[in-house]
Amino acid sequence: MGLFDKMMSSVNDIASAVTGGGAAGLDASWKTDRRIEVKPVEDLEELKAAVNVSDPGSVAAYYVYAVMALTADKDTGIGMMKYLFADLEPFGRGFTEGGTNGGWDNYMNERLKDDDYRWLPRAYFDGAVADNGFHPAQPMSVSLHFNQPNTDALNGQSFEQLGRLNIVYWVKSNAAGNQVNIELSKFDGSDRWYVTKGSVASALFYDQRAGLTAAAKAKLYG
Repeated sequence: MGLFDKMMSSVNDIASAVTGGGAAGLDASWKTDRRIEVKPVEDLEELKAAVNVSDPGSVAAYYVYAVMALTADKDTGIGMMKYLFADLEPFGRGFTEGGTNGGWDNYMNERLKDDDYRWLPRAYFDGAVADNGFHPAQPMSVSLHFNQPNTDALNGQSFEQLGRLNIVYWVKSNAAGNQVNIELSKFDGSDRWYVTKGSVASALFYDQRAGLTAAAKAKLYG
């Protein structure tokens, strides 16, 4: 069973398989709600070929995919996350590609050990709803919502002083409506965007099981 098949499997199958400031520098097409198609990829090299690192929307959408990949193979998922992530130098102009963990939080070990949580990142993809066990529609896509207030605030803080251009999108879960902000930045002399908010990955595992109906649980766990 390949990586993508594992991510799409039922819980039982998985268990058995084990605008302001610097915002003027943003492309107008980015400063709107967007639907980004995501090609299912099996490993880091395929991810590198699929993602457009010059487009913050593409980086954001594939980061959601990378977090979902953790549920099928932790090492592969973390490798994808590190490629798309950068740790910022506090109050400085520097950054570290991938950082120490690509946004990984140790608390997620508990989420990945429990089959009851594995489906949670899957619910952020378009068409992944309770009635189909949170399986994304094909072709896969992620709906990104432009967060203008947060974008403007970040650029007001760091564009002139630190040489970072920023944009913020949010994604919404189809399980119980949880919303997760995804902050992205690019740096002086580069067109490449990175996810730079470390809590994104853990937020995508936020527990929303209480919002499921009995019928939804039967679809998910049946």
